[in-house]
Amino acid sequence: MYTFNRRTFLKGIVSAAALTGSKTFADTFSISADTTTEELTSTGIFTSGAEGPACDRDGNLYAVNYSRQGTIGKVTPEGDHELFIDLPGASIGNGIRFGSDGSMFIADYTQHNILRVDMDTKDISVYAHNASMSQPNDIAIMKNDILLASDPTWSRGTGAVWRIDLDGNVDKLADFTSTSNGIEVSPDDSTLYVNTSGSREIWAFDLEEDGSISNKRLVIAFNDSGADGMRCDVEGNIYITRNGNQAVDIVSPAGEILGRVATIGRNPSNIAFGGGDGMTCYITLADRGSIESFRADYPGRSWQMYQDNPLSVTAESSFRPEQITVNAAWPNPFNSTTTIQYNLASDSDIVMRVYNMAGQTVENRPLGRMGTGKHSVQWRADSLPSGIYFVSLRSNMGSATAKVTYMK
Repeated sequence: MYTFNRRTFLKGIVSAAALTGSKTFADTFSISADTTTEELTSTGIFTSGAEGPACDRDGNLYAVNYSRQGTIGKVTPEGDHELFIDLPGASIGNGIRFGSDGSMFIADYTQHNILRVDMDTKDISVYAHNASMSQPNDIAIMKNDILLASDPTWSRGTGAVWRIDLDGNVDKLADFTSTSNGIEVSPDDSTLYVNTSGSREIWAFDLEEDGSISNKRLVIAFNDSGADGMRCDVEGNIYITRNGNQAVDIVSPAGEILGRVATIGRNPSNIAFGGGDGMTCYITLADRGSIESFRADYPGRSWQMYQDNPLSVTAESSFRPEQITVNAAWPNPFNSTTTIQYNLASDSDIVMRVYNMAGQTVENRPLGRMGTGKHSVQWRADSLPSGIYFVSLRSNMGSATAKVTYMK
């Protein structure tokens, strides 16, 4: 087990942001120095190539190299696992993402492909191919389904980033003098994050709607170990697997260190958000061939994207957070106050959280203990700008979200 030493940890990090006067660990962030992961599966379920975790709309986890290379495994929130598909020929997957229609995209690093999987039929097709890609590694996805892939060339210690458009066309966006690895998009699709394993840096780019990038800048540099896969929560915080540090580090968009979660395995390779409320983080462990998990403060950005898109329903779903359901929001659109009606399957403590299109929280209100049956809660938006908001009602068994439009 990794032993956390705050002083050593802070000395080992150089932030690119000017953080004078800021606290290293945010007072409101519950993940603390003694937070550790729990085992979700036993060891040896995956090979040493365990990577590319991604969750479908129902919280099920998929990761590459289940039992043997060239496969995709499925793990439920309860830890049950099975083979999902075998990849064709000599293909071996790395990163996985889900599109808005529920399709699975896989970075096939041996064959220089992005594969697409129909989740209903399990048919596998080549979505994009470019022999100039060294080995597409991790992938990120925008809300409009444009994919962005990191592409390390380990033999030369260099890297690149590629854009894959909706027609499967592949274009190089940037080169790196170190091995590009983890890649993620901010909740509002305005920023692309890329980390470089060799130089232990996280870089940010301005991201346009067409997937083009500009204004490269350093977010944070580590000098104690490498960085691997990473994901954002809906607040924009970045969760980074540190495969040499036996930990997941959490960094704000400004480069502020918010927390660290110690992993049981030595080499965490990647991370994804899922479970019934999107607040469970799943970590692939290359040295143990297993999945570990911990609870986050906020849902993951990708998980919330699927909840907001009714098309993203995948097959073979084994878990649905039906403890709480939203029946209606009325009026909608509204110009001052809207009422959200919801139903509880059993008694539960309820918290209402409202956030904007950028994933920023605008209200967080505990509603207290509610009994089984129908309930309603009012939300006033008088002081906020017009726009689309999401009212999330969360119980200890799951969550449900209403999408509302405020018009002054």
